Amino acid sequence: MTAPAADQPTPWHVAYTKPRQENVAKDNLERQGFEVYLPLFKTFKKPRQMADKAATEKLLTFEPMFPRYIFFRPTSAQQSMGTLRSTRGVSTVVMFGNTFAQVPLDLLDSIRLAESLRNEAGLEEVSPYKPGSWVRLRDPALSGLECLVQEVSSERVTVLLQILGRQKSLKVDFRQIEAL
Repeated sequence: MTAPAADQPTPWHVAYTKPRQENVAKDNLERQGFEVYLPLFKTFKKPRQMADKAATEKLLTFEPMFPRYIFFRPTSAQQSMGTLRSTRGVSTVVMFGNTFAQVPLDLLDSIRLAESLRNEAGLEEVSPYKPGSWVRLRDPALSGLECLVQEVSSERVTVLLQILGRQKSLKVDFRQIEAL
């Protein structure tokens, strides 16, 4: 690997982490003086069935966009890459032969843009329950009935239920439905 000129930034590389240890690897690489980028993606977290209906649970969470991969670069051309092999959380560094794989800056910019757009999205855009989609009720009284989603809010989902020959709007908790 040739060192970049003094006036040019060092190239970005990719590390393959141990399972679910992206943040451990990120923290340890930062402690060693590397610049690290772990793209996070906003996702809908399906609520667990809980006996206590009053217990509220976050429906949105942030997960790694590329599970087990993080981007890093040395902060200077003189920084040693030898410490990477023993960094906690890092399984290996992606290489092509004897050369560290380099990530083009425009690709990272595109990833940052996609991350930003997704993270600005609200629950309605991230939720798998979209108006017009079909869901199945999990509530014990109406278990198994299929409904049409009318509206999604941060608290509840409004569904249209066909029952006794009539259509009825019903507001249900996210825990009471499942996507088909």
